[in-house]
Amino acid sequence: MKPWMPDWGAMLAEAPEFSVGGADGYVYLIADAHLGDARAAPEPFLAMLGQLPEARAIVFLGDLFKVWLALPKYWNSDVRAVIEGFRRLREAGSEIVFVVGNREFLLPRSDAAVQDLGLPFDHVVHGMCVVEWGGRRYGLTHGDVVNRGDRQYLRWRRFSRGRLVSGAFRAMPGPVARGIAVWLEGALARTNREIKIRYPAAEVSAFAQAVTPGLDGFFIGHFHRDETLPSGTGRGFLRIVPDWFSKRAVLRLDAGGETALLSF
Repeated sequence: MKPWMPDWGAMLAEAPEFSVGGADGYVYLIADAHLGDARAAPEPFLAMLGQLPEARAIVFLGDLFKVWLALPKYWNSDVRAVIEGFRRLREAGSEIVFVVGNREFLLPRSDAAVQDLGLPFDHVVHGMCVVEWGGRRYGLTHGDVVNRGDRQYLRWRRFSRGRLVSGAFRAMPGPVARGIAVWLEGALARTNREIKIRYPAAEVSAFAQAVTPGLDGFFIGHFHRDETLPSGTGRGFLRIVPDWFSKRAVLRLDAGGETALLSF
């Protein structure tokens, strides 16, 4: 297998596992806000964060901003406002899990480094993780590794998260780094348009068959859809969490494993 081609089984086997404390309240899952896009102002997102009752945990499944370089020196006022929104939730007692998407760069890889950077996340997930809550186990990933037919993106993904690119961005002044990141994102968006527009149903189904056995559910974002796929084993499911960007929706999970879609 090519080094840039994701091995789903190996990723899941190596995925970190952690528990969400307590059995009361809800876990809220949010995906693909793309804040900073002309169609995605931060104010409705911030208002939603303040309207999640009994939030035991907030899971964000990636692509929070159109492009986000996670070092504070690169943040603008909108980024700071959204980070403060998450901070208020964490200070109120919610656990915050941030799953890295294809539009996030330079996020730390250890919980200690996350805290040292001052980010209000209990866990930052690169790739996949498994969360235990209410006696059930759920897998999480953004979803950009699902379509193995988009080889150009997968090669870009490996390159853009390598030490060479990360080191170069860290050394750049903030405005220069932000400009380059936006340009690269736009250039990538213009490539492989046929693959991006076509929903990779076969790849998503294969992914579900590979990762759901042994879990009670698996949640992904990325595809801007609301869809649930069975595991094929009689247990578990794959749920694509609808995007905040176009649907203003949040998925609520209770301790009994039941989900409800909330619209804002």
